[in-house]
Amino acid sequence: MSLVVSERQMLAVSSRELSPTRLSNLSEQIQRAVLSAGGASDDPLVNEVVHAAVTAFVEEGEARTAAARVAPLLDRLGRRQARRGADAAALFESFRAARIATQRGLSTVIGEAITGSVVIRLREELMSYLAFLFAHAREGLELERERIARAKAERPKVSAPTKGNGASPTLTTSQRRALARLRDGEQLVVLTAVTEPLPIALCHQPGVAADDERQTALAPAAWCAEQLCEWLDGQAVLGPAVTISDAAGAVALVRRAAAMLADGTIEDPRRLVPFQDLLGSMLLASNPILNELMIAKHFASWEQMPASRRVALAEFLQLWLERGQPTNQLARELGVPPQTAHSRMKAIRQLLGDALDDPTQRLELMVALRAVLPRWRS
Repeated sequence: MSLVVSERQMLAVSSRELSPTRLSNLSEQIQRAVLSAGGASDDPLVNEVVHAAVTAFVEEGEARTAAARVAPLLDRLGRRQARRGADAAALFESFRAARIATQRGLSTVIGEAITGSVVIRLREELMSYLAFLFAHAREGLELERERIARAKAERPKVSAPTKGNGASPTLTTSQRRALARLRDGEQLVVLTAVTEPLPIALCHQPGVAADDERQTALAPAAWCAEQLCEWLDGQAVLGPAVTISDAAGAVALVRRAAAMLADGTIEDPRRLVPFQDLLGSMLLASNPILNELMIAKHFASWEQMPASRRVALAEFLQLWLERGQPTNQLARELGVPPQTAHSRMKAIRQLLGDALDDPTQRLELMVALRAVLPRWRS
């Protein structure tokens, strides 16, 4: 939306007269709204973007010009969100929160400094401004998502190098030196790239020891995930904090997880994936033959049931095994009558017998159900 010259000049002059304190309060309101929409408590880049955007609009007084001034920051924000696995819908929710916060806080900021038709024009121009800002951020997000997709398709997928018959990969000299410098009880974390090498700047940070291919690095355990995430250009897996004795084994496990993400065995859109979040998926994907053996052992007879009956019993059994709750409580959670829940449990006991009371076989049942239920549901 464009303004006639006189209105635009009036708006620019009026906006410059706004109270700096009130503008600062508005910025904080917008920051809180955006961070809350994204489920974060603090984010330096979001704070920088909001402050720069408010300042640019106050000084320019016109949406398109002010948006062009902060476009590089919005592009940076959009690209970062893409690396974190966000899509345009998630980005839109953040800007929707910003728009609501702006509308709610604007009257307090304006006070009596701006009146009449200029107030209406100011609100309209601000909404146009937010639309321009969103367009810049979305363009950055989509370009980065395209770059990530191209890189994943073009780069050779990394695999965990092994020695001998699958022993842990050998640590580099620099990594062994890093471990040698640790005091008793001191720990490091393992960081492994999925498709793209770790950034050179990260690998050269004090306390970081990376291999020559920049696939795996040992980093100080004191570094938080947010710090590491800011450095990354591509996806990586963050392993647990380990001591000297466990380092080589941790490297092998984290590299294996990265390889499974790279070849699509495990799917996770996040830029930095905690290894702990992949444990269940790795267990299920580690040996498909073993999974099929457990499915055949416990559920071969179930294949003769009608599909709906089979799924209903399997879902109830899974919930019973994982929750360890009384049948009546599970009935309430599933939204079925208590007599239905008891009937299902009776049928399950008839089918599985003593396996339900043996700890080892209960574990087999849980793993087998995790593997087979998606197949049965489809």
